Amino acid sequence: MNCETIKRLCNKYTNLSQTDVETLEAMALQIPCTAELTGTDIFIDAPLKDGVDAVVVAWACPKNRSLYGHSVVGELAYAASEPAVCRTIQTGGMSRNVRGVSQEGIPIEQTVIAIRNAVDNVIGTLIMERDISEEIRQEEQVEFLTQTAERLSNTLMYLSTTGSQFEEWVGNGLFVLNKNTEITYVNKRARQIYQDVHGFEASGSDFHLNMFNCASLDELLINLKNPVEFCILGKNYFFQAYPLVTCGELSGCVISFRDITDLRKKEQELSAQNTVIREIHHRVKNNLQNIAALLRLQMRRSNLDIVKAEFTASINRIISIAMVHDVFACQNSDLVDLRELCQRILKGLLESFALPEQSIETYVEGEQLTLLSSQAVPLAIVINELLTNSFKHGVRFLEKGVITLFILETKGKIQLSVRDNGPEPLVPFDQVQQWRLGLQIVDSLIREQLGGEFRMERIDGMTIVTVSFPIYNSEEES
Repeated sequence: MNCETIKRLCNKYTNLSQTDVETLEAMALQIPCTAELTGTDIFIDAPLKDGVDAVVVAWACPKNRSLYGHSVVGELAYAASEPAVCRTIQTGGMSRNVRGVSQEGIPIEQTVIAIRNAVDNVIGTLIMERDISEEIRQEEQVEFLTQTAERLSNTLMYLSTTGSQFEEWVGNGLFVLNKNTEITYVNKRARQIYQDVHGFEASGSDFHLNMFNCASLDELLINLKNPVEFCILGKNYFFQAYPLVTCGELSGCVISFRDITDLRKKEQELSAQNTVIREIHHRVKNNLQNIAALLRLQMRRSNLDIVKAEFTASINRIISIAMVHDVFACQNSDLVDLRELCQRILKGLLESFALPEQSIETYVEGEQLTLLSSQAVPLAIVINELLTNSFKHGVRFLEKGVITLFILETKGKIQLSVRDNGPEPLVPFDQVQQWRLGLQIVDSLIREQLGGEFRMERIDGMTIVTVSFPIYNSEEES
């Protein structure tokens, strides 16, 4: 230790007496051993004339383990950066493990004791400094993990209260943003897509809200409250944002995304298949209509009414089947609206059978139900036969007739009834006599293809034919 340096600095910066300076010089001779023993930097500071700040008058450090790259003797220690030194100078008390910042900007922890003269006045401080950069880093990491755990807890609570399922995140890409929209966490999938889009690492980078046409975190949370589809680098993704709330304030968000490219490709393939299927239904409908047209031409070559009646019945059956395929040709689904099918068949038969002098009222009532294609075709023939029976044998000779179709679903079965105000309502009909070809067709289709049953009865002046059969869903059908 250079005692001349201590003397020069004390004379320049302090109000210490010659005796006080000699005390500091004697103390300075001891600090090299203390530095080596403790493995820390040891300093002696003397108070400036203002009584607040200090000047470094002596320094010792262990070999090759100093916090400083050059000597700091002669530099000033300000109270703002070294509060422990200031406190000890002013109070004379010991300051243990007080954090501060060194002259080179390194986070340090100081333990400071007062150096006193013969009359017990504080004439300087003996300082032991330890580098705590690694501790600070570890503490920041612990703080980050603590905040992340709190945010995750809040997010899970948010998901549970909004009905979302955390399981939906499994396998998804995840970004965690702070309130400044900086990325604080990414999982593997999110890191890869960010690298592909921007060309650099995601962690610590800005999320780039402009990709989602947003200018702020609040706007992002509003726009991505529900899943929104975006196309990125030729792939399709669903993005959704979830707020992170800490101590009642918005502290960031979690953005979840999943790749739906394969789903969109399958949808396109399915759409193409549906187009082909609709085209097939359209061609089948046209072929059936052509067959019906040929039968009409054949029918005109006969003058016998009984022959024409049989031709008409066959034509109507074919047209009923064509109507089913016409419905499928106009939609993507493999389901048929039962009420729409009934209305189509009823309208066609009304035009075919109603006489000019007749007034026939027709109704389709009841529930809105759908049928699988496997059920629609045989049921269309059944509806045709029942309505044909009503037109030919029920309201044929009435000036004002009424035909009603009623649809009902009960106990897993579809129930369809056809009612008409046929002649002689008070006279019960002979079911054996009524058992014509049309009803034989109905019985066969209902029992063998639809797994149901039908019955005929007359109630309150109405002839009622009721068919019922089980509802088959798509899983059962497959």
